[in-house]
Amino acid sequence: MEHVLRCEPTREVQAAASAPAALIVVRTLACLLFVLITMSAPSPAAAQRFGGNSSVCLQSWKRGGITWISCQYRSWDECRASAAGQSAMCLENPYVQQPPQPRRSPHPR
Repeated sequence: MEHVLRCEPTREVQAAASAPAALIVVRTLACLLFVLITMSAPSPAAAQRFGGNSSVCLQSWKRGGITWISCQYRSWDECRASAAGQSAMCLENPYVQQPPQPRRSPHPR
């Protein structure tokens, strides 16, 4: 009865009042954790572009799965010479700009 005369809340009332504050803290920490995990996730790797206007490319591999493509070769023989002794292969550059071909008439006259 003493707490009624002093106008102090009982322990049950104090615990009920602190519950929303604890809930806010827990939710805030959960949101911060979610944001931290989302921001620390690795971003997708950027795709390598085929560079140059040469017709032959050399694709090389190194340990750890590293690969790159270099499109600086004008002939297959030049590319094969560079690929010799490496973990590499030559391939046609799909983005090379070919000179326009002269149009041919459908029927010779």
